[in-house]
Amino acid sequence: MSQLQSPTPGFLFAAVLFRKDLHQVSDLIAIWEKKWGAGLPFFHSYCPMKRYYAKEMGPESDLDRFFILTPILVKRESLVSAKHWSQALEKKYEQNNARQVNWDVGILTLENLQLATGKNFTHRVYLGEGIFSDLTLIYQKGDFNALDWSYPDYSHPEIKHFFCWAREILHLKLKEIPPGRK
Repeated sequence: MSQLQSPTPGFLFAAVLFRKDLHQVSDLIAIWEKKWGAGLPFFHSYCPMKRYYAKEMGPESDLDRFFILTPILVKRESLVSAKHWSQALEKKYEQNNARQVNWDVGILTLENLQLATGKNFTHRVYLGEGIFSDLTLIYQKGDFNALDWSYPDYSHPEIKHFFCWAREILHLKLKEIPPGRK
């Protein structure tokens, strides 16, 4: 019989897609940090999902995206409340029933990277309160590896490198926790 135990904590992060003609990066970072603590932003131009989101959010040329990760240990179940927070925030900044900011929240753990979603699908696991976990990357042999259903931007080498770097910080923080308290 397996011993039931809590998993090690992880780091919350968000991929923030926004209308750069309406919002400032610094303001969006401040919103994140007010809720989740000081963040590590990562800017990368590769965002193949802009075309998809442009249907709702406006012209692709007006959209920009960055990642932000807070290197504070959180329980994995925090992903549910993070998704509820992000959905409320998206609603707050809607104009004419269209989002102006899209907050895709997730959690980085030693083993994987998961995104929170309200949409069910074959590879998604229900977490509760209407939220599913989308297993997006798995950590094997020193690197994050994409899965058949992973979004293409998460498969990009530089984006995976960012998350590998953040995973090293997570690994170091977990070493600071006394045995029996992880």
